[in-house]
Formats: sequence, C-alpha cells, structure tokens
Amino acid sequence: MDKKILIILLILFTVTISGCTFKSEADQTFGQKPPATTSDLYVVNATGDYYDRDNTTFYFVWGYVGNKADNEAKNVSITAKFYSENGTLIGTNSTAPYRPKNIPPEGQAYYFVGFKDPNKIITKYELSLEIKK
Repeated sequence: MDKKILIILLILFTVTISGCTFKSEADQTFGQKPPATTSDLYVVNATGDYYDRDNTTFYFVWGYVGNKADNEAKNVSITAKFYSENGTLIGTNSTAPYRPKNIPPEGQAYYFVGFKDPNKIITKYELSLEIKK
C-alpha cells in the first residue's frame, strides 16, 4: 500500500476515534460535537451546614454538579441563594466547580459555596447553574 494512502487512512482513523467528532443522523457526515449548554447541567447532590472558620461562622453548601453533554462544560457558575426560615433572602454567592474545573462529558465535578452567617439564621438555600459566555 502506498505510504501516502496509509498516512491519510491513519489521520482519518485518528480523527474518527478522537472524541471531537460525531456522526450526524440528518446528513450522515462527521463534524464537531455541540458544546455543553446550561440545560445539560444538573445538581447531583447538595448538602448544607454551618462551619466556624477563623472565629467566623459560615453556612456552606457542597456536593457535585453533573454534565449530561458529550462535551465538557466550561465556564460553569454555581450560584447559591441563602434564606432564613421565613423565606427572607440573606445573601447570594457564586462559585465555579472546584475539582475538576471543567465538568467532563457525562461526568461530575465537586463544588462548594459559602456565605458568612454569624447569627446562624440561614435555614434554606437554592442552587442555580449557568454556563457563562
């Protein structure tokens, strides 16, 4: 077999199995996988509790965020809104996934986010996820 043909076949094979392509059902062609979107993200689990750090009380929420896309999710923002027992908004804080920073395709990443609460009035929280452009 001619060396040029062999090289071309090896390049095509490498691109095909590299994970950066997909086969479109509509036109049966290969192309780049679509990027992850906010709708591909979900909270796997979340736990909240108080911790004292340097003589200051914080309410922390931690857990995992999942990505159901075929591509990694980059620039993810996790926003926590903290509320009192009667539903009053105490504060908001945002963070990025901690480990790994980019959520792998069909994978998960650990996160934690906190808010200073010396009077321990936070009893509830809400999480929202977003991919920032």
